[in-house]
This record gives sequence, structure tokens and C-alpha cells, in this order.
Amino acid sequence: MPLGNLTSQFFANVYLDVLDQFVKHKLKVKYYIRYVDDFVILNYSKKVLTGFKKIIDEFLKENLEIELHPNKSYILRLDNGVGFLGFRLFYFHKMIKKSNMRKFEAKFRQLQSNYNAGVIDRAKAIESLGGWLAYLEHADTYKYRRHLIREFNEHFPFKQDTKIINNKQHKNYVRKVRISHHPYSSQKTLQLLKKGLSMKKIAEQRNIKESTVWEHLAMLVEYNQLSVWKILPKEKVVKILANIQNKDHNLKEIKRRINDNSISFDEINCVFAHYKKSKF
Repeated sequence: MPLGNLTSQFFANVYLDVLDQFVKHKLKVKYYIRYVDDFVILNYSKKVLTGFKKIIDEFLKENLEIELHPNKSYILRLDNGVGFLGFRLFYFHKMIKKSNMRKFEAKFRQLQSNYNAGVIDRAKAIESLGGWLAYLEHADTYKYRRHLIREFNEHFPFKQDTKIINNKQHKNYVRKVRISHHPYSSQKTLQLLKKGLSMKKIAEQRNIKESTVWEHLAMLVEYNQLSVWKILPKEKVVKILANIQNKDHNLKEIKRRINDNSISFDEINCVFAHYKKSKF
């Protein structure tokens, strides 16, 4: 059964459910994460983790006739990053494994070769690139995604007589192109926000106005790189959304309708960006 097939993922989860039950209820592991056959256990003690690894390996052999991969099962410190689902996860950022990047770049060259030979059209190439870009969005890969889109536009030029078969797919690609041209400044702001800095601290550290920080956040929200629910209290978001009726409203009109001095124009702008993203 193909590894990427949804059916294989379903059966993998059914088969490994006994592992989940064993780890959570028998070993009483507090921090356990699993996706198909990739799982992580967190603990402060190396000794405890070594014990878990041995016990789990024995359990898998005896009950499921499988075992931990000897070259892919590690005990390491969090500050060195944790490999999970093709990513390397750190405290405040996520990176793509270099091996995955090399694999895609080989596929990209093959895609270009097939396109030049007329084996595939641009729509098919966009479909392939779109899947990779969607995967990359889960990590801090802004500069790399911008590089890929530029490479794609150079090697897969849009011709005037090209027929757009999948309009939705084409629009989604255009949206990613627009995101790729965003000023890198907003990405720096996002990184500092992920580290837990306040708007004021970000402005001080970057030597920019606090209002500029808010503008970056609104841009990031509109292009689905940041959730407004993570930067504003739920009560404020709900109250602002209740007073937005369409995309043609301006901030002053929304502010007047809200009639609450505790809500700023910057906060309204971020929620308005969320509204535009979800509605249009």
C-alpha cells in the first residue's frame, strides 16, 4: 500500500493505537506526540527517556512485530532541535530538513525537464509546486519560498495563450506569489513575536514605530501567516467582527460602530485583515 495514501495513514493509526494506549496509560507519559509512525516523547530526564525507549521497543516487538528504527530513534536536548515530520523543531522556529529540500530540488529539475519536453503543462507544474509550498508554510521558510516562486516564474513562464483549467488552483498560486513579495521586515517582526516579545519591545528592538509593528501584524494576518486569535483577546476579536459588515467599511466607521475606547485602530485593522482573508 503506498505510503502517502490516505488509507495507509488510516490503517497505521488503527494499528498503532495500542502503542498510544500503552504509552499514555501504562507508562504514564505526559508529553507524547504521534503522527502515523513518527512520534516524540518529552521528559527532563535522560535516564527516564532511555528507559522508555527500551520498554517501547520491546513492546513493539512483542505486540506488533515491529521495532524502532535504530538510525532514527534518538535521545537529544531540545536546544539541538527535534526531528519530526520532515522538520527540525526548535524553541522559537521550525526548519525543513536539508535532505527533504534536496529531494524537492531534484523533483523541481525533473518537473522543469518534463515541462520543456511538453510532457506536462504549467497547470500541472503549479499543482506540484503548490503541494510543496503548502508543506513549507508550516516552517519558517519565507526566504526559501520566495526563492522557489521566483525560480518557478523564470523557468515556467506564463504564456498569453495558456488556458487556465483550474481557476481556483491558479488563484491560490497567485496569492502565494503576492505573499512572496511581502517586505522581509514583516517576517522579522513575526519572529520576534514568536519569541514572546510585546509590540512595544519589538518596536524598541527593531528601532521602528509601534504603529509600524501593528501594520506588519495586519499584513501577516491578511495573508494567513499569523492568526489574529493569537495576538488579541477573544472578546475583542468577537466584538470587532460583530461590527464589520463588508469589506468596504473603513476603520473610522468600524470604530464608531464599536463605541469602545479600549479598542484601538490598530486592533481593528488586524481584525479587519482577518475578515478580508476569510471572506474574500
